[in-house]
Amino acid sequence: MTEREKRYQEALNQGHSAAWDQDWERAAVYYRQAIGERPDDANALTSLALALFKMQAYAESLQFYIRAYKLTPQDPVPLEKAATLYEILGKAAVGADVAVRAAELYLKSGDVEKAIENWSRALGMNSEHLVAHSRLAVVYERMQRIPQAVREYIHIASLMQYAGERDKAVQAVNRALKISPSHEEAQQALAMLRDNVQIPKPARPKGGTGPLKLPTNHPAAQAPGLLQAPKEETQDEPEPIEEARQIALATLAALFFEQSSDEAEDQKSSREGGLRAILNGTGSIFAKNVDKNQIMLHLGQAVEYLTLDDDDPAATELKKVTDLGLNHPAAYYLLGWIQYKGDRLESALRTLKRADFHPDYALSARLLMAAIYQKKEQFRQASTFYLEALSVADALVVDPQYADSLRQLYEPIIESHGQTGGEAESKQLIKTISEMLLRPRWRAHLKGVRNELVPDEGDSPTPLAEVLTEASSSQVVVAIGRVKQLAREGHHQAAFEEALFALQSAPTYLPLHITLAELLVNENQIPMAITKFNVISRAYSMRGEPNRAIEMLKRVIDMSPLDLDTRDSLIEQLIASNQTTEAVEELIKLAEVRYSLAELNDARKTYARALSLVQKSELGEKWQVRLLHRMADIDIQRLNWRQALSIYEQICAAHPDDLNANSRLIDLNFRLGENHQAEVYVGNFITSLNARDRREEMIPFLEKLCEDWPQRAYLRQALADQYQSLGRTQDALRLLDEAGELLLNAGDRAGAAEVIQRIIVLNPKEADRYRQLLGNI
Repeated sequence: MTEREKRYQEALNQGHSAAWDQDWERAAVYYRQAIGERPDDANALTSLALALFKMQAYAESLQFYIRAYKLTPQDPVPLEKAATLYEILGKAAVGADVAVRAAELYLKSGDVEKAIENWSRALGMNSEHLVAHSRLAVVYERMQRIPQAVREYIHIASLMQYAGERDKAVQAVNRALKISPSHEEAQQALAMLRDNVQIPKPARPKGGTGPLKLPTNHPAAQAPGLLQAPKEETQDEPEPIEEARQIALATLAALFFEQSSDEAEDQKSSREGGLRAILNGTGSIFAKNVDKNQIMLHLGQAVEYLTLDDDDPAATELKKVTDLGLNHPAAYYLLGWIQYKGDRLESALRTLKRADFHPDYALSARLLMAAIYQKKEQFRQASTFYLEALSVADALVVDPQYADSLRQLYEPIIESHGQTGGEAESKQLIKTISEMLLRPRWRAHLKGVRNELVPDEGDSPTPLAEVLTEASSSQVVVAIGRVKQLAREGHHQAAFEEALFALQSAPTYLPLHITLAELLVNENQIPMAITKFNVISRAYSMRGEPNRAIEMLKRVIDMSPLDLDTRDSLIEQLIASNQTTEAVEELIKLAEVRYSLAELNDARKTYARALSLVQKSELGEKWQVRLLHRMADIDIQRLNWRQALSIYEQICAAHPDDLNANSRLIDLNFRLGENHQAEVYVGNFITSLNARDRREEMIPFLEKLCEDWPQRAYLRQALADQYQSLGRTQDALRLLDEAGELLLNAGDRAGAAEVIQRIIVLNPKEADRYRQLLGNI
């Protein structure tokens, strides 16, 4: 043992001795000495972290637990402790993510009960943690703890419903009913989904690990219920900027803890199983050819500094991770937030613009950018961003089905104010909107303001901004209401004139142009309506709103299914928006249209384009097989048999039990005179069906081949083999007799003799006649 090792061991032992005596300050001194001798020793790090925890030095304790985790990423204990500390430090959202990661590690090690304990703890910190509910649902189901599993699936359904994912909510409830068909609460949840009634959100779990027990002299313990689960109706939520900061920090912490394990993604995929469709995935957050290890190193440091509210080093580390290739809105939001606090206003503006597209940061990023312009005394720009923030917030508090239309109604208000708003008006807007949004429980307050100032108008919600800005900007909103009312009453010409008049006030307001296009449809002026919708689609595309552009193109196709140019435009928009599945579906529809127009070459090229898109994505082999079949079918119709043959060979190589592909493959080989190869494929297919226990499909398949190719003796022998295996001896004898006659007629005396020998083995009534025939051959 070296001298340094001796000093390490002595310090560690003295630390343990002091800890045994509950002298945590002295223990911490010795543990620090041990770490000085061996900085990367996980044992010393966790020992010091525990001592610091006992001393209530929670932030420093957390640092050492994180360091220990980095050294032992498969050990769940440091993560479990870190989750506790995040909760104590008021960062429950981060703590919940870390507890989930600890649960995953416990599950991997086989300790299911500890995994359940940590998932439950995560829900104690964040009752809406979808991953925790999902993992618990799967584990409870596998453990046959059916009531708990059903409860979790219903919680998942509630969260998916709130997120606007109704189909996935239904899927979760159906899963609950599958394992407990008569469960009353699950049946009620399904009925609520059908009736579009909101399932109550999950409350924080009772029992389980319970809230943290803090020392009585800790400040948090002096605040009643600080770490308890408050009731939903009284639960405070932070103001939007702080709320987004917490979400971003939790997101980065979860990303760090998830990516730290090399096998994390594979483990995640294997555990999710049937819940893969319930939990949404996202695209890559890393640039190409980046050093992920370096990114994770700096990301871990950033999370530590952010946890300690140490802004300057946190900003430095965040800048490094984004420069190294981490393309994540959470990182940009936090960096922009710190730059704003440090009065680096221009840098903050550039950074926040890279986060404001994400729904978690759309509101808060605009509020920060508004505050930046306010600091720069550029009041019109500041008030414009405040109006944009209000449009996001307003859409969040109305019924989700009206959110999109409400955001559209804000467009002329924002545009008008941006062009003509004066300084006094801008300052008043800044004051009014900031007071409405920059406050705790802002959602409830905004709903109250809406109820007071804007009465419920059914399917036509009015922008809250309308009562905050001068009347000229709201005239368009009123005009649209009049246009629709006139149209409903059948006064189409008056509605059209009203819409044209409104356009003079807001010529670039696209919802008004949509209203005009709809009036043209009602008047059966379809060509003009199509032109209008196409122009609107291009405008949305140029404004960076691809989904709205896609919606307009779909409306054109509904009116004119044979409009190939519009279909091409729709496909390009879908591809550019990474909506690969829909793009492939639209390519298939386009190919079908071209096929119906007898444009076989163009149809095949369209299928080939769809196939190329599928191969570049992760849609799976089923899509490829579907497209290959259609391409081969066109090749057959064009008499390009060799090309079709090549495609069917490709399909059969990947899917040897594909009935249609094998049938076509054998048929084409016979047509091309490749008789031996056709017989080889017949044998291969029979072997494949036998291996997959699908023998019931074999006889109809061979019977069809015998019908199509009556002169092929081999096919009759193959079918006779199957009849014989099923005890249908007379049918087998009949086929063998026919096969022998075909072979004799073809001059194949050796082949005929072999078939006759098989007949004799079956001992038919005419066995002597067959023996005589064999002798003559």
